[in-house]
Amino acid sequence: MRTFIQTTAGGTFMAGEVMTFVVRKDYAEYIFKAGNGFYGIVNFMFVEKDKVMLFADWGTFFKRVTNHADIDKLLRMLEKPCPQVVDLLTCKSGYSLVALTGGEMGIRKMIDIPTSRSLIEIMGEPAVVEAARDLVNYSLKLFREIRDRCPFPGWKQGLRDDL
Repeated sequence: MRTFIQTTAGGTFMAGEVMTFVVRKDYAEYIFKAGNGFYGIVNFMFVEKDKVMLFADWGTFFKRVTNHADIDKLLRMLEKPCPQVVDLLTCKSGYSLVALTGGEMGIRKMIDIPTSRSLIEIMGEPAVVEAARDLVNYSLKLFREIRDRCPFPGWKQGLRDDL
């Protein structure tokens, strides 16, 4: 899977459109034009009957959190400069931080939706498209918060190295 921010689209946009999607072997991607030559990527996967997952891949970036010895201390240090990071890590954001079986870590949004329809019908469902757009926007805001306000230089370097 590709990380949520890319410099190449990896798909073709119809004239005037700001979103497209590409089907891969085991998942599909929503691709959004993010501006300044960047694209936001949200992965779409079937999880179980009547449930799909939207996933913004952050590569290995969040291993910094899972490898931290004292999570409570980490949260206190991040509380003022990075409130969105704290909300994600404490499950107050409406999103979950997860690791997939392939080792990818990122931000997940689960959606209950009838899955007996075709992939195109489900991916084109306005609520699913809006949730994908919200997830990429949330990830971009989180990225900017870490880049601009995080007190840990290693995290800022990690944005460059992992994404």
